[in-house]
Amino acid sequence: MPSNLQKNTVTGLMEKAFIYFLLLQPALDLLAYFNIPISTVLRGLAMGVGLVYIWLLSDRRGKKAALIYLVTLGLFMMVHLVTNYIVKEPFNISLELTYMIKTVFFIILLLVYIFVIKSFSKKKNWQQIIQLSVLINVMFIAVVMLLANLTGSGHKSYNALAKEGHSGWFFSANELSIILGMGVSIMILYMVQKRKLLDKALLVPAIGLVIWAMLTVGTKVSFGSIIIVLAISIILFIIKAIYHKRYWLNAIILSGFLAATILMTPSSPVGNNLGLTFGTDIINQGNRPADVENDETNKQQTGQRLLSGREDFLHSIKAQYQEAPLSQKWFGMGYGGNYTVTPKLIEMDFWDWYFNFGIAGFVLLIIPLIYIGYRIIFNLFNKHLKQINVPIIFVGVSVCLGLGSAFTAGHVLSSPAVSIYLAVLIGYLFTLTNQKPST
Repeated sequence: MPSNLQKNTVTGLMEKAFIYFLLLQPALDLLAYFNIPISTVLRGLAMGVGLVYIWLLSDRRGKKAALIYLVTLGLFMMVHLVTNYIVKEPFNISLELTYMIKTVFFIILLLVYIFVIKSFSKKKNWQQIIQLSVLINVMFIAVVMLLANLTGSGHKSYNALAKEGHSGWFFSANELSIILGMGVSIMILYMVQKRKLLDKALLVPAIGLVIWAMLTVGTKVSFGSIIIVLAISIILFIIKAIYHKRYWLNAIILSGFLAATILMTPSSPVGNNLGLTFGTDIINQGNRPADVENDETNKQQTGQRLLSGREDFLHSIKAQYQEAPLSQKWFGMGYGGNYTVTPKLIEMDFWDWYFNFGIAGFVLLIIPLIYIGYRIIFNLFNKHLKQINVPIIFVGVSVCLGLGSAFTAGHVLSSPAVSIYLAVLIGYLFTLTNQKPST
């Protein structure tokens, strides 16, 4: 058996590897776009290494609970798979395993990064390293999107001809917009913590490029994220500036970003997709009451259809769940439910968890999020209520955007490309709130 010293050395190397692994994410997704699918292998390897890492931890608090939980989750997934193999028709083993592994990836990486970042926080500059890693990744994505835009080779965000936007050389616009949404909050955090004007000035074009990329993707998630992040950050620094004048600079810079975002939106893909584009057609409709009335009707219908696709799938899978045998109610109907032709997720991750993994599976999957969320809130009220902690607010906004997107738009908890960022940010927030407030 290896000694504690050997274990600590190995786990220390693993912790560094997991921090650097985050930096690989956009490159892995870019390679996948060009049919070099090493992302599957490396992310699968990360799960295995993560399990070994937790096993090798030297009696760290929470290790035993994490191992018991992971063994229980593994046993559940076996029962889940066997149940659907017996009951479900048609049953596609490849689809079922892929979805199951992608879901478990988030849970394993969440637990891993809770331990990794807690240990990593002993370093003096640990926050800057995590922030800079996210910043580099988001900048990489934005630069790739810019190159794709300049060459006209970006992957279209939507199949509909009336909708605009592209995701550069990445496959999923939804996934990309969520990554950018969570990442831009960390970029702004990195910028506002710089004290020198020159350092802030150097980061302004980078953040501006990322905002352009978020508007160019064309999704509601990316647009909503940047508005939320900027609005909260402006309010935060106006409040802080009342007590300390030096914070006015941050408030002014962020207000400039918000103004630029609002001005760019009508001429951007997301402006077109939201019906905010200004043009002669709209101006000319001013003298045509019938057209205006029809236009208003269409706008109302568009508003009603915002989540109609998801609502339709939700309604359909609810009906399947009601007719499913008791075993599937408890252990889930698997990927896409009891479909007859083509399996389809609702694309609202928590609902997908409930119907695809059943009552037992949903409870088991949600336990880590509930426990960690409880610990974060408990620590906030007991350690950080007396002062405004800027990193906690910005990281908290990132986490809320990730979880909010998982609830409303999907493509988070079952997408390793996105869920790793959420796992890291939850680990980051957990560690921040667990520390004593700085004086």
